[in-house]
Amino acid sequence: MITKKRILAALLAAPAALVVAAPAHAQVNGIATASPVRVIDASKAFTAAQQQIQTTYKAAFDQINARRQAAQKEAEPLLAQLDTNKDKKVDDAELKAAQAAKNPVLDKIAAIQNAANTDVQKLSNPAARAELFAIESILRQYEPAQLRVVTARKISVVLSPEVFMYAPDSADISDAITAELDKSVPTVSIQAPADWQPARETLAMQQQLAQIEQIRAYQAAAQQQQRGAGAAPAPAAPAGAKPAGNKPAEPR
Repeated sequence: MITKKRILAALLAAPAALVVAAPAHAQVNGIATASPVRVIDASKAFTAAQQQIQTTYKAAFDQINARRQAAQKEAEPLLAQLDTNKDKKVDDAELKAAQAAKNPVLDKIAAIQNAANTDVQKLSNPAARAELFAIESILRQYEPAQLRVVTARKISVVLSPEVFMYAPDSADISDAITAELDKSVPTVSIQAPADWQPARETLAMQQQLAQIEQIRAYQAAAQQQQRGAGAAPAPAAPAGAKPAGNKPAEPR
C-alpha cells in the first residue's frame, strides 16, 4: 500500500524503520519524525469511520456485551468455589492453590471463557472487517500526504520516533501529515467488497490502533478510580504506552 507495500511495510512492520512522530515547523537539518499509527488515529476519516461503525453495528455490539455478561454470570458460582477466604475475590494465592490441586473448576471456567470468546469473535467480525477496510482506504493516502509535507518542508529523511534518543518537538511532522490527510480524505467507506481481503500491513495497523485504545481505556479507568479514591495516585500506564486520538471500533 502506500507507494507500494514495500514502504508501508517498513512504516508499520518495523517500528524503528521509516516511521515518525508530530508537530509544527521545522525539521532538524532535513531530518523529521512521524508516526503513521498516530496520524491514522487522529485523522478525521478514521474518526468518522468509527462513528459510522458504532452506529451500523450497534446491534452486534449489544449482543457482544450481553454475551460477555452472560459468561461472567455463569462463571460467578464457579469463582466463588475458589474463593476460600470468602472475601468475594480470587487472589493469586487462591488461584495458585487451585492450580496446584488441579481443581476441575478451573477447566469449567476456561470452557466458559473460550465459548464466550468464540461467540464474541463471530459477532465482532463484520465490524472489524469494516474497520480494516476504512483503515486501508486511509493508508492509501498516507504516502501522498507525507510526500506533500516532506516537499513543502524540504525534508530529506523521515524516521520513527523510536530511533531517536532525543529530538525536539519541531522534528515531528505527524500532525502536519494528519492535516494533509484530512484535506485529501476526510471520509472513507466502511463497506468492503465481498471479495476484499485486508493487506498484512492493514492488519498490523489495526492491532496498533487497538493497543492505543486499550491504553486509553486503561487511563480512563485509572482516572475514574483516582476520582473515586480521592487523591489516590493513578497506576502507571504499561511500558511504552502513549496516549492518542480516537476510539477504534468495538470488540477486537
